[in-house]
Amino acid sequence: MNFYSVFDGSEIKNFSAPLFESIENLLLKNYLEFKNKLNLDSLSSYALTLLAKNNRKRYSIHRKIHHFKALSIIHKLLDLEILKIEKSKEVKIIRSKGQKLKKELRSYVIQDKIIFKDHFTRFFFYFLKPNENLILEGKFNEVLDKIKENFELYQSFCFEQLCREFLEKRFNINSVQSYWDKKLELDLYYKDENFCLIGEVKFKNKKICKNILNQLQNKAKSLKLIPNYYVLFSKNGFSKEFDKIQERNLLLFDLNDFKILL
Repeated sequence: MNFYSVFDGSEIKNFSAPLFESIENLLLKNYLEFKNKLNLDSLSSYALTLLAKNNRKRYSIHRKIHHFKALSIIHKLLDLEILKIEKSKEVKIIRSKGQKLKKELRSYVIQDKIIFKDHFTRFFFYFLKPNENLILEGKFNEVLDKIKENFELYQSFCFEQLCREFLEKRFNINSVQSYWDKKLELDLYYKDENFCLIGEVKFKNKKICKNILNQLQNKAKSLKLIPNYYVLFSKNGFSKEFDKIQERNLLLFDLNDFKILL
């Protein structure tokens, strides 16, 4: 999981050292080689550093980059296949003639999300590009300290994407995504004519408690969904409360279950 979240898409195949030693030897010491391969202008690189850390919504970089420039950059990066789009499943509000929307809804825009094509590219713009000066000065320990400090936060979305792959393989389905609207978000969402599942993903060094399941069930009610399965993924397992739960439509997974993807 650690190597996957850093090197997926990098074309680097041989790992023989601990993770952060590999990051130093294979990435930091060869930084300019990877930067030159990407061959991006400064504004595109800046946009990618913003997208690597924010909520991934399509217009999220407009606060930092002028609207029309931001649109142009996103289109270019999509064409280069550095980024890809995750379509929103939110249904647009249809107003009847003369109907007035509430004030908070008038400026609300449904947004797709923007996702990096692979984890290595996101890692590069999350950690390496923002610390370019330190890397070029050879201050690798300072850069590694910054990576270690935020690595779990960075990995949480990598784990979420891996959970989507896991569910697609387990249930032989395609396009497990997240769901978001103005009121709520789901890490995992799939629905077709015959099958539905929703789930939450927690990549933290503590066990998941039952309140996460309660929240997930409440989200299903809000969306008027009756899922075939509620799914919870946890990096570090589940609290003892779950030992007493007998619900057949609840599936619990931790890192050990991911062997099917190897």
